[in-house]
Amino acid sequence: MEKIFSHEKYITFSFQNILILLMILFFSFTSLRFGMYGLGELILLFFCVAQIVDQKTIVVSIKNHIFSIFWIAYLAIITFGYAINTFLRIALQSVTFDYRAYIVILFLCFTFELLFKRSSFIHLYSLLRFIYIWGLAVIGILYFLYLQGMRSLFGFYLTYAGSDIFSPFANDYHQFAYFVAPLPFVGLYIMNKEKSFSLRILALAGIILSVKIGLSTTSSTLVSAWAISAMLFIILKAGEWLKKQNKSLSMVTALVCLMIIILFFNYERVIGFVQDFFDGDTNGQNRILIWSSAIQAWLHSPIFGLGPGSYSGTHVFGGYEAHNTLLQILTQGGIIGGIAYLLLILRMARTTYINIYILCGVVTLVMYGFGINDLRRTALWFYFILFYFLCLKSKGER
Repeated sequence: MEKIFSHEKYITFSFQNILILLMILFFSFTSLRFGMYGLGELILLFFCVAQIVDQKTIVVSIKNHIFSIFWIAYLAIITFGYAINTFLRIALQSVTFDYRAYIVILFLCFTFELLFKRSSFIHLYSLLRFIYIWGLAVIGILYFLYLQGMRSLFGFYLTYAGSDIFSPFANDYHQFAYFVAPLPFVGLYIMNKEKSFSLRILALAGIILSVKIGLSTTSSTLVSAWAISAMLFIILKAGEWLKKQNKSLSMVTALVCLMIIILFFNYERVIGFVQDFFDGDTNGQNRILIWSSAIQAWLHSPIFGLGPGSYSGTHVFGGYEAHNTLLQILTQGGIIGGIAYLLLILRMARTTYINIYILCGVVTLVMYGFGINDLRRTALWFYFILFYFLCLKSKGER
């Protein structure tokens, strides 16, 4: 089966793949939307209708619809939390924006779970490779224009809020950064999988480009997520190599101790890295205060939360998001919502553990959520679904 990936016929330049790539890109190009909706949402609607019409019967299962089940459960939980918030008059606010965004993501999950459960591993891998190569080609062109000093194209900004932060057609550079976040590990996966030398070189060039683009967003959260995932990748690959060499447990212990010693003698860099996480971007300096406010807001309704909305800020109920996915979930859905999210992530980790590259891509996306709220990041949820089914199909075909 390994030899399949060197055949040119599996580099699929299909209409479906082009639509999916456009959908993901326009999810990130938030300044090109009309209100909340844009071309990405229209393409999603097309796929959703096509999948429902094409299905004779739809059988929902935990294995094939884990993301849809999570969002149905989460919407029910936060609705109950909203009822508690309304009854006790804790901190009422508009909930329309979050409900609309979450329902769009529910449809995204349901649509691509229907599509991907019928796809083979080869087709899913080809789609991932297509997104990686051609997505970076499009973003790379915009990045080249940015390096040439262009700050707008066709009247739309290539930077964030008039600064030098690279954020093409995006009002929020994090929304765009989520597109490139897992790509370095996807590139490593493609390099490991492909037999063609030219494709390996192309994948390597994509890794360098995606890192350069990610750094140009100045997101310390993304850099932190990459650093943690890179350390995990090194540990897992070293463990994999030792296992193949039939090394004893003492060798693994010695390797772990060596890494601890290296970190100890570089503690100043580690401290600087942590400080940069809190001071390195526009939201960094207020993170501790925002997180503290989120915890205080959550304690007003710890079991079911307060419902949709943003309850953090420089003071409790300040109208800002918690800038941490788990804290945002706790304020909206309480402990019940937090448990549902953790179960989803654990299922993701368990499924993708067979592929170290994809696992580290997932970890990057999850760790990104420690510094920003990712519940409404449509590109992230698409990646989650694609990675999950890619590894699920890989298990089946083995």
